[in-house]
Order: sequence, then structure tokens, then C-alpha cells
Amino acid sequence: MNPPRLSSPSLESIHDRWTAVRLFVLPLGLSLCLFLVACSSEGEEASANDDDSAQGDDDDSAAAEEQEESVTAVRIAEVRVGTISESIKVASTVLADRRADVVLETSGTVSAIRVEEGDRVRKGRVLAKLKNPQLSAERSRTSANFSKAKEDFASVKSLHEQGYVARREYDDAKLAYETARSTFRAAKEADAARNLKAPISGTVSLKELRYGEAVSPGRLAFQIVDLDDLIVEVNLPERDLARLRVGQKALIRSELLEGVEAEGRVERISPVVDPQSGTVKVTVALAKDQERILPGMFVQVEVVVATHSDALLIPKVSLVYDEGVATVFRLKEDVVERVEIKKGFAGSEDVEALEGLEAGDQLVVAGQGLLTDGAKVRVVK
Repeated sequence: MNPPRLSSPSLESIHDRWTAVRLFVLPLGLSLCLFLVACSSEGEEASANDDDSAQGDDDDSAAAEEQEESVTAVRIAEVRVGTISESIKVASTVLADRRADVVLETSGTVSAIRVEEGDRVRKGRVLAKLKNPQLSAERSRTSANFSKAKEDFASVKSLHEQGYVARREYDDAKLAYETARSTFRAAKEADAARNLKAPISGTVSLKELRYGEAVSPGRLAFQIVDLDDLIVEVNLPERDLARLRVGQKALIRSELLEGVEAEGRVERISPVVDPQSGTVKVTVALAKDQERILPGMFVQVEVVVATHSDALLIPKVSLVYDEGVATVFRLKEDVVERVEIKKGFAGSEDVEALEGLEAGDQLVVAGQGLLTDGAKVRVVK
């Protein structure tokens, strides 16, 4: 007996079954995904709520701390009444107004040097001596000739007055006498030039001779400066000419030596303006009783052109510039207010306030960089 045959499913039935499976499985998977996403979102929201809660606590604490720290520690200074000057500042070199160069007028060998650099000398003092036998011999020869010519002329003159000597013989004797006298004076001056003398009183600033060396005319031997007459020549712009006057006070400070300064005054103002540079030369004379400023020093010169007395002075460090406008912070009890001021003369440490302040006002001089108008402050010493 043959077994029963099982019929194979058709393609249509297989397709129908697969379609049914997809229609059942896909919605189920989609629902499962949506469920997982919802659970995840609820977890993140809960975590975020916890973080926000903690951050809110921190913000409240920070706000409280910021409120406590909003009081800025500052230092103050009072507006005072004083004198302030306006000056023109320029740098230059100190010079000796009276200086003399001792130049050799004759040749010879240096036989003696009697001064050194830094020695103070009076006019006419012998600084050094030269040895030149020829000059000494010439002086002796011309001296003898002059003596003889002088005697001959005296004799001829006496005879001429008595009428025993002709006019021509008298003239010849007179000419010989005058020639001998001129020759002797020239030889005497040449021999005297062997002694180098100081032409002015002052201090020896340069010595260019050595003992025993041979020298010739035209050579610089010594230089003498008068340290009591020092000047500074400065070139100022033409625009400052209207503010300059002879006699104005000046202050001279050393650029290298801290604390070294001297007083001076405007001694001379050139009557012409240099057309190339547009400047005028001004000569400032230093006070004679100063000893620290020396020739050759590079100095800063301040020429005082105007002075205001009873001026309101504020420290420069108190200024705060807001878009180019000068302002200060004035203390009112425990808060500050920003005050715009109008500046006048400016000194090394203070500035003149023309408007906006009164004497006795307290200004912030340290810590103002962190302030705003109406900020609370705490004054520290």
C-alpha cells in the first residue's frame, strides 16, 4: 500500500504567510523601540532635573558670595591746594660758557709740566715750559743789537739837535733804532712763548703734553674751562617762542645721576628762527653755586613758562580715561561716583583740576580700575 503523498505548498501560500508574519512582527518591534526611547528620555530628564537642582543651589551660593565680594578695597587721597607750573622739557648737553684752548706758538722740547687735569688755575699761571736754545740765543742777540742801536740813536739825536749832524744821518740812526727794537720785541715774544700760560682763570680740563717730547706750533696743549659759568644750549620749536622770556627759571636734571639737579635761568634767546629746523636757540645758564653738574653731561632741562598758585591739585594716579575723557572716582560715604574733570597744568606727580572738584574731595588712587559709577568700596590704608 503506497503512503499518502504530501502536497508541496504553492508560492502564493508562502508569500501570504510571510506577509502575515511581517505585519505582526514590525508593529511589535516598533512599539518596543518607542518604549525604550521613552524610558531613556525619562531617565535623562530626571538626571537633568537633579543637575539643575544642584546647579541652582550653586548659583544661589555664588550670588550670595558675589554680593558679599562686591565691595572693592581702595585707597584714597584728598584734593589739595598748591602751586603748579607749566614747563617746556628738552634734553641737551652741558657746556662751559668760558673755555680757552692753549695752542703752541713755537717749537721745542717739553721741559716742565706744572699742572694736571682737574687743577684750578688763575689767569697768567705757567702751565708748562718748552726748551729751545735757538730762541734764547736769538733773544740775547737782538737784545744786544737793540741796546747798541738805542745808544747810537741817542748820540746822533743829540748832535742833530746841536746842528752837527745832517738830517739824513739822523733819519738813518732812527730807522736802525726802531728796526732793532721791533726785532728784539719779536724775539722776546717768541722766547716767552716757551712758557705756556693760562689765558683765563678756571679748571684744567685737558692736558695733551708729555714731558720730554718734541712739539711744534699749532698743537693743542691744554684746555681750560670756567666751571662757574656753565650753560645748556637747547633748540625749542618756534611755537614756544611766545612763551619764552629772558630770566625765566629753569631746572636741570642729570639723565644718569639720580637726584642730581641744579637751578638755572634763561640767559639768551636767539632773535632768529632756523628756517631748516623751525627752532630757536635758547641758552640756559646754571647757578654758580652748584658743583654736581659738569660740562659734557647729558641733562634734562625744564624751562618754567607759567605758574599757577592756589590751584586744585590731584594725583596723576587717580585719573581714569573714558574714551579720551579724564575722569576720577570721588568717594561719597561708602560709594564712589565718576566725575569728569578739566585738566590744567601738569607736574611730575600732580595735575591741576580746573572744573569738577573741590578742595578736600577724596579721590580713589588705587583700585579704580575695577570700579563703576555707584560701586561700593572699602577704604584701606
